[in-house]
Amino acid sequence: MGSDANPSEKLARLSQRNLGLTNRVWLIITFVLAVLTISHYVLPSTSLPSYASSSSFHSLLRPKNYVNASDIEPNPFAFCPLYGPGDELGNKYGALSLSQSRMHLGSGARLQRVLQRALMGQPVTISVLGGSISACHGSGDDPVSSKCYPAMFFNWWNSIFPHPATELTNGAMRRTNSAYFGFCSAQHIPDVTDLVIIELDVDDTPDPEMMEHFETLIRSILIRPDQPAIIILGHFSPQIQTAYGFAGPDHWHNLVAQFYDVPHISVKPALLPSYLASPPSISKYYVDPILASQAGHQVIADILISYIQSQVCAAWDVAMGVAYDSAGGDAHGTGVFADNAGSGAGAAGGLFGGLGQRKGVPGENPDDKKTPEGEVDPLDPDARTKASLAFASNPALRVPPARINTPPPDGSNSRTFMEISPFCVSANDLINPLPPSLFFGSGWFVYHPSNVNSHALNAASHYFYSTLPTSKLRIPIQVQGGDIGVYYVKDKAGAPGVGEGSAVECWVDDNYRGAKTLESAGDRDGVVLEMIDHHVGKGSHFVECQLLGEEGEGVPAFKIVGVFAT
Repeated sequence: MGSDANPSEKLARLSQRNLGLTNRVWLIITFVLAVLTISHYVLPSTSLPSYASSSSFHSLLRPKNYVNASDIEPNPFAFCPLYGPGDELGNKYGALSLSQSRMHLGSGARLQRVLQRALMGQPVTISVLGGSISACHGSGDDPVSSKCYPAMFFNWWNSIFPHPATELTNGAMRRTNSAYFGFCSAQHIPDVTDLVIIELDVDDTPDPEMMEHFETLIRSILIRPDQPAIIILGHFSPQIQTAYGFAGPDHWHNLVAQFYDVPHISVKPALLPSYLASPPSISKYYVDPILASQAGHQVIADILISYIQSQVCAAWDVAMGVAYDSAGGDAHGTGVFADNAGSGAGAAGGLFGGLGQRKGVPGENPDDKKTPEGEVDPLDPDARTKASLAFASNPALRVPPARINTPPPDGSNSRTFMEISPFCVSANDLINPLPPSLFFGSGWFVYHPSNVNSHALNAASHYFYSTLPTSKLRIPIQVQGGDIGVYYVKDKAGAPGVGEGSAVECWVDDNYRGAKTLESAGDRDGVVLEMIDHHVGKGSHFVECQLLGEEGEGVPAFKIVGVFAT
């Protein structure tokens, strides 16, 4: 009897109603909530990366105007003064290593302008160019991996200058150097950017020719309409140290840094002494003799952050009036923190002076504050996209009027210097590729990898190729500075499928007598840039390349990655 009554009593209780729902429904709801609660604590969760761009994450980044005159703090940055009690990186690495890591400081004028924007709570766009290190190869294998220095630095920047519109773009590519980026940097960084970090100290070769390509890269970025600041960032590689000694690629890069007043920061002084004393002592910073581990990327990020911190402290002192603007200026002392109205922080239109009088106020002559020709009005919202830097009144912001090896103008030099405007026709350009009509019936084809993994791509992942001798490819180009080169793949001679390789003849326009022969077989695998003509007139031209060999007999594929012009 009792056993027969229990089920009926249970059904009766389940059928009872509470708050309009039966107990059966409430039991189901309780069970579902219990499962969700347990799964939240038991199952692994996916945390939001610090570089995520979701609206929920961006809502946490509230802009902060440090120079708001109504809310001035004594010093809002704990790391100021440098090497003081609050300078964690200074205490970690020491003043000697950090000061030596700043291989060339220069005036820092352009960076101070970027920091001025950040101090006023405005967004900043940061771009990265580099090779395998900056592409995070060996440490996350993702350009925005949290294990890699670009993301580490960006996370720190957002902790000091939070803004939801601040961006990081990483245009680095594995096994790529200045020979490519010098002409194709515009394909890897936005049209408008504030700061470009260039890391190529272990990707370039230490020779004058590569230095000229690196100079082309630096100069082409400095003369851009958006007028970005540049920081040359150096990684230390035991393999590069063994191959070239102390005077490696960073030595040649430092020459360019000095000529163009660009800061050059390197981790080499921080790691080289330990390496010379005991090479295994720094092994934790590497996954191989070149690539940095996560710990190595942390060192790179720390050295970069420490330098930026030093500039932030200097910028704050200038903004507060406790130091002078060391970035220089004209004879009146006008620096990067001042405008045409005056050089003091409190001058009208200066850092704290507001916008000045309203339009139409009696006694104001608008022509008195007219921006001089060739300069940018700091109140112009489109100021970042106007080309005026070469004519700026501040000498520290000017670009040298010629290149490093340009001879001075005199009677013996009849050629005038032509400003560069790098032009890049690259198989890597998937946004504006060459029209297919250029390849129809030419015997040349375009190769794109079928397994698209953008994180593993390098400069030679896409190319134009031909295996049919006498095939011709004609590529239109625009020339400004007069130099033209072909960027092509070299394979190790004797390797399977390579043999003795193949060759092409390339020339400009109808200058066949000046054709250069390029051979695909070499001492090692790689991509090389060979200049085929110089002093070509400004304007539209074309480069023509013909595959050599007997017609009808196939040869190993000759691969052209791009055609470049200054």
